[in-house]
Amino acid sequence: MKFWKLSSNALATLLAIVSITQASGPSDGDAVADPNSAVVKLTTANFESFMQENPLVLAEFFAPWCGYCKMLAPEFSKAADKLNESNPKIKLGQVDCTVEEQICQQFGIKGYPTLKIFRGDVKTPQDYDGPREADGIADFMIKQSLPAVSQPATEEELFKLVDGQVKPFVIQVNPSKESNVTFNKIAETLRKDHTFINVENNDLIGKLNKKLTKLDISGKKPSILVIHPSQLDDAVKFEGKSFTTDEVKSFIETEAVPYFGDIDRDTYMSYMTSPLPLAYYFYNTEEERKEIAANIEKLAKKHRGKINFAGLNAKLYGKHAEVINMDPEVFPLFAIHEVNDNKKYGVDQTKHPKGPSIEVIEQFVEDYFQGKLTPIIKSEDLPTEEEKLANPVVKLVAHNYREILDDVSKDIFVKYYAPWCGHCKKLAPIWEEVAQVYGSNKPDAKVLIADIDQTNNDVDVPYPIQGYPTLLLYPANGKIDEKTGIREPILFEGARDFDSLLSFVKDSGALHVDGFKLKEELDATKNAIVEEDEEEVKAEEKPKADEKEQVAHDEL
Repeated sequence: MKFWKLSSNALATLLAIVSITQASGPSDGDAVADPNSAVVKLTTANFESFMQENPLVLAEFFAPWCGYCKMLAPEFSKAADKLNESNPKIKLGQVDCTVEEQICQQFGIKGYPTLKIFRGDVKTPQDYDGPREADGIADFMIKQSLPAVSQPATEEELFKLVDGQVKPFVIQVNPSKESNVTFNKIAETLRKDHTFINVENNDLIGKLNKKLTKLDISGKKPSILVIHPSQLDDAVKFEGKSFTTDEVKSFIETEAVPYFGDIDRDTYMSYMTSPLPLAYYFYNTEEERKEIAANIEKLAKKHRGKINFAGLNAKLYGKHAEVINMDPEVFPLFAIHEVNDNKKYGVDQTKHPKGPSIEVIEQFVEDYFQGKLTPIIKSEDLPTEEEKLANPVVKLVAHNYREILDDVSKDIFVKYYAPWCGHCKKLAPIWEEVAQVYGSNKPDAKVLIADIDQTNNDVDVPYPIQGYPTLLLYPANGKIDEKTGIREPILFEGARDFDSLLSFVKDSGALHVDGFKLKEELDATKNAIVEEDEEEVKAEEKPKADEKEQVAHDEL
């Protein structure tokens, strides 16, 4: 299969996100939309009623200090004004997460800006991953307002629709009442990723069948086809035994991914949300890619449904190699990333400094499926003894993570953070104060307050980390997660202040350690030390006063 591509700017933006290299973004501008624009300010008071009253809303969850929110604000305002004129039923709104914390917690907002699409239902929004400029936002939302399934009535309408697709699309032919229910349900959930087309007319089915050189859809049973842009001759037909929503949806999501393509803004989510491992081939030039493309496609067809393959131009996006624990200076390279488990496997670059041959890649893939490969673990250095004594927060890295978490006799409260995260920096002094209360760095501590830079350490987490900081409490002697072998954690979702954190450990920890009582004891000890020091100072000063008095007496 061939592959669709967007501009290099879009891919550059995408890979900046993938590599997690950006900080808070530019500092100029205002993150709040123009008050004179059609953007609606959403608050706790009006949020639910607004969503129920409007059939289609794009909501931006932002923070005033966020640089990328400041970049988006003028585009968001322009898009709202444009839609207000052409499609007034489509609304754009903003939620300030520094003010409306309850709303943002309700929807699990972990980073800014986050955009979600609401369709008259507050409970089930969809993530927005479309354009971030005014015209693109408006066009994207207009398409979202159209029916989830298109039903062309003429040959001209059908092939105009088919020829205009730039992303994989789905066609149902010979629909039945039952298959329509399934098809429409899937179309509603995947509409932002694919175009769905229903063909019922026998004449149209015949016209379409002539162009499907590898398939026959002339029968009377319902058929589901996944087709890539301009590739009718390579359409794939659903051959599942049961026409269930889950099975058909899985088929669509698998076949929508090309055999060997390049990741871009449009395809990033399809790769990253796929349950399949992702195999990367980094190349220096288009010629280099072309030389190996046919062979990788054969390999991809052989393992279809078990692994996805994608290419990246190393001259433009070579730094992404660091994310999969490979040397960003040695290309071509080949690596496999288990996205769900965050495990990475790579062909040895020292043995293949000019890139692996297709034979080496084929053997590497076979070894991967046979479980013969060892993952590449990225880890920071272990803390020194001096660092352990100086820092009350227990520092976790990949090399000590399991050893510490496997001590099930303690309640362990872990902060998963990124060094560039503003919220993480704000929490750091509070987190250290909490650690001091429990004496986390002492051998007899019953509660460990720990943190880990997840961007620089490959570790298993029995909870999906969707933003930073994520705070997870592992209760003593807790139930073990079958997949990771680590205790099942409890997610902290309260206010990130000192008292809330102590209350959470006391209430949710298995040992119910009272941090407030420990704080009182700690303060009492500190006060006693201060008083003792003051007494010592007074004791030292008294002889000096006596000496002065004696000197004065002698002079008399």
